[in-house]
Amino acid sequence: MFVKQERSIYNTGAMKLFGKKNCYVLMHKDIPVLKADYSEVQHAFKDVMEILNEKHLPIGCRKHGELSLHRLNYWYIRRSIPGYRVGLSQLMSRLEVSHPMDLVEYTHAVSVSDTYWLKKENENVEWKDVSFFSHSFDQAGFGSAMFASVANINPDRARVTPNSNTAGFHRKAWFERNDGLVLLKGGYPFHQMEPVNEWLAYTLGTQLHLNVLPYHTEVYENALVSVCPCMTDENTDLVTAEMILMDCDAPKDELQLSSYIAQLDRHGIKDARKKVSQQILLDYILMNTDRHAQNMGILVDADTNTWIDTTPIFDTGTCLGCLVEDNEILSEVRQHECTLLNRRHFDYDLLLNHIDLDDYEFPKSLLEIPREYGNMLVRYQSVTGITDERIENAYTLLYRQLLKIRKLARNRK
Repeated sequence: MFVKQERSIYNTGAMKLFGKKNCYVLMHKDIPVLKADYSEVQHAFKDVMEILNEKHLPIGCRKHGELSLHRLNYWYIRRSIPGYRVGLSQLMSRLEVSHPMDLVEYTHAVSVSDTYWLKKENENVEWKDVSFFSHSFDQAGFGSAMFASVANINPDRARVTPNSNTAGFHRKAWFERNDGLVLLKGGYPFHQMEPVNEWLAYTLGTQLHLNVLPYHTEVYENALVSVCPCMTDENTDLVTAEMILMDCDAPKDELQLSSYIAQLDRHGIKDARKKVSQQILLDYILMNTDRHAQNMGILVDADTNTWIDTTPIFDTGTCLGCLVEDNEILSEVRQHECTLLNRRHFDYDLLLNHIDLDDYEFPKSLLEIPREYGNMLVRYQSVTGITDERIENAYTLLYRQLLKIRKLARNRK
């Protein structure tokens, strides 16, 4: 049972929690990590005064093994909603804030992606007082502010949610369901294919016995959304590949895949290469254009800061031509739109160098999935307005890709 407590420190007052030019402590649950001078005007750490627990420094904040103020601030600003989020201006207007970092500062920089947070040095607050894993929040208020065409909300209440710490382009919001937190995420406004594509990635990945985050689809505020469970909890943090690669100072002038796998191996992640290969296989089949370093990562023990495992495969929705015009989906030019970590706009066939097809079975039953996919797109056509031509082309591309991977696998044997 997913039990929530009433919030105590976040009453609905509009006053910010942060004062000016005071000493703040970065916390990892109830472990003090460092003391710093934090400026709410600049939304940044001005100076690190003392490292209190080096073991619990956030991954990605070191340069050449030493804590870097620049990288600490980069890690911290990544906790806010990015400036390119769809609907951000409308959201800030509805929540009555002038900068995305204002939302972070209203909630002690608490996230549900990890268990780091920030407080004043002498503030009598503990992790149990601020954690969104154990406290309810105004999910309907923020959800309406993010998704609805017309929103009637209480801004003071709607600001106090874990949604101030979500990354990515698409509209999204955390909601509490009986079995825990789930993330609702929309798609590109003109076609809204991404939610169905997330369901497709899960469906296909399950048949291939890959470790894929579960997704389903629903309609929220007249928009099609994907729904997935939270990968983290009170005891588990998510760390992106981007932060891992920064922490090891991976070379930027070459594909960073080998550096990433080497770090996973070094920290005891079992079968690291094979697990990363699973993600690459799914991206190859679905022609994902968005596997940058924030869309893959690891899970970390929040109490010890030790690495546990790679995350399930997530964020595969930007695939099968979902961002191009209807008549461009089947274009050969799209063969060169692959993204993997720091490398962009290269041929998808180069991904085959990092996939051992002998590790997988590609049964004929896979060829039934395109029809299911097409039916899903048709099912939501009244909501998305997607054209019949677009559905047919996306179906055809998926079918071709499945035929291709099955042929490649047979030829390897």
